[in-house]
Amino acid sequence: MAELRVSTNSLQENLIRQLNINQSNLVTLQKQLATGRKVTLPEDDPISMSRALSRESQKREISQYHTNNIIAGNLINTSQLHIDELKNLGELALGIANATGVSSSDTEIDANRRQLNEIVNQALDIANAKLDGEYLFAGVDFSSNPYSIDDGGTPTDESDDTIAYNGSPTDRSDPNFDEAEYYVGKNTKIAPKLNPEHNVDVQNYIQAILDLRNSFDSTAGFDASTVASASANLESAEDQLLIASTDLATKSLRLDIAAQSDSQLFNQLDEAIALEVGADITDVAVRINQAQTSYEAALASASRILNISLLNYI
Repeated sequence: MAELRVSTNSLQENLIRQLNINQSNLVTLQKQLATGRKVTLPEDDPISMSRALSRESQKREISQYHTNNIIAGNLINTSQLHIDELKNLGELALGIANATGVSSSDTEIDANRRQLNEIVNQALDIANAKLDGEYLFAGVDFSSNPYSIDDGGTPTDESDDTIAYNGSPTDRSDPNFDEAEYYVGKNTKIAPKLNPEHNVDVQNYIQAILDLRNSFDSTAGFDASTVASASANLESAEDQLLIASTDLATKSLRLDIAAQSDSQLFNQLDEAIALEVGADITDVAVRINQAQTSYEAALASASRILNISLLNYI
């Protein structure tokens, strides 16, 4: 019978190869324990890494939506603040009108008229407000102040003054009508500024304050019915401004819903990534102990075998 002989070199190479495998497994497990990840390189698990990278890309997309959401929220909140300031000015104007009567002196009437004129100027400043270099109530037109006083070609005669709107078109049927929209959530697109149609409501509101100012004419004598009519028009204009304010509130609610939905999706993606590349620390710790024991046993066995030489058989 022929004897099967294994060369010493071949035996040594096999032992060293097995030791290297055991050592590599131990190092891999130690790395997983330290990083909390079972996949760190594409070659570790190409399929899991591919899914993880895809979800990381989705997370970056959601992060951009979150940034857009914050910018849109600032626009909406600032616009709402200025709408509220306009309404406060209107209330102040109505208070002045209610405090003035036929018994008021010409001096009082003239002083109240000057106060109303100042309120008109303050309202124009608010309506022409900007945020980050963009007008809040001008649609997409940023070339000049959207609201101004048109003196009708007679600068010395204030009775024919009107409030002019110089922003982008407010009629949706206009071919030049436009709104600046962008995504504030994965499935939510919003134009965060006041709808252009409501820019006309801002114009009409300031016009109503201006008409109330014009009803105070000490030279022609105080006409209570004219003041009452102008006050009623201002109250009606405020109702329309309230509708504009509701439009902003609706957009703000949509922002909140989009933010909550994307936050949940972001967390779900995090969990999915953790399942793909994350390591079970408890399981890894147990496997490290097993690998350490196997490696030490292999070292001991290899040490005994590699110490055997031809002299042992002579």
